[in-house]
Amino acid sequence: MIELLEDIRRRLLANEYKNEEHVRLSLVARIVQAVGWNIWNPTEVYTEFKATEKEDNTRVDVALFANNFAADTIFIECKGIGRIGDDLAKVERQLRDYNRNHSALFTIITDGQHWRFYFSLTSGEFNQKLFGRLNLLHDEPAETAAYFQEFLGWENILNGSARVAAENYLLLSRKERAMKDVLPEAEKRITQPPFPALPDALAALLAAKGLVVSREEATAFLAGEALPKPSAPVQVARSEAAALSATVVEAISAQVSELPTFYLQLKRSGISATAQWSDAERTKFVVKASSTAALEAKDSLSKGHRSLRQDLIQLNILVKNGDNLIFTKDYSFVSAGAAGDVICGYSVNGRTIWGDKKGRALGDY
Repeated sequence: MIELLEDIRRRLLANEYKNEEHVRLSLVARIVQAVGWNIWNPTEVYTEFKATEKEDNTRVDVALFANNFAADTIFIECKGIGRIGDDLAKVERQLRDYNRNHSALFTIITDGQHWRFYFSLTSGEFNQKLFGRLNLLHDEPAETAAYFQEFLGWENILNGSARVAAENYLLLSRKERAMKDVLPEAEKRITQPPFPALPDALAALLAAKGLVVSREEATAFLAGEALPKPSAPVQVARSEAAALSATVVEAISAQVSELPTFYLQLKRSGISATAQWSDAERTKFVVKASSTAALEAKDSLSKGHRSLRQDLIQLNILVKNGDNLIFTKDYSFVSAGAAGDVICGYSVNGRTIWGDKKGRALGDY
């Protein structure tokens, strides 16, 4: 995947993509295929899909169907290179209309270089459904590959993890807007007893509105930096929210460290791995550094997880260590199943192959 993205970057710089069809066939289709979609199956990768029943001349450039026209659908609207900004509001209205008769999970606008990801199923104006952007010329290929796998990967669409991740990204956007709205009031609070720090004032004001923002997030916002990727929303009763303070917010964050540790061991193969959930909401499954994995993958390993495995090897996150591979750093997987597949080199049941130190299976948690 990384090599593919580097090749696309070279072609973008060489101005080889001359029109919208080049973008759709020679760029978008390559990426879609790399993250697990069968581009030769017209019921899975459907070009010129008629999403609006009453209008004959409107078609989605590329529609992806993970489960036979079920709700796991992606709409991709392609533009010529450099044309994504041409009347963006009009294109967003067009895509909103596409989703009236057949609601897609995600809707994507791309001119090949720029990619805009919208979570179609959430409420609000269409432009507020934007949860992610990519720039294939400026963003690091490794990060771009991970993003495409997370939000466009066939398996992640089918198993629902892409939807959960998109909801988390939208929560992040909501937090940024909310902090901007209450910033003037927070600046007043720091001049009055008990003279809180500005990040604490922001967190307390938003807690009173039922939105939990950590001190780390508030500090990043004030510094003009990207907020850390959020966990799933913490549900807070309205009466509790009014009394929530920065101290309570920090206590909630501290709960994340009190998570069970899981182990995967294949004694005959010499494989031994340790992992934890990333947070109390189980957003990610983090395999710890020094965990080991099978040296070779079996034929039964899925295309998506085989590609992810190769990317980890290329990034030196997985390196050869004797008869096995070893993780050189912690790595966050979308699920315990994905982690188990990559480690074992074949498809496994993540709910049963991982267990705690007492032998209790992960699926029992």
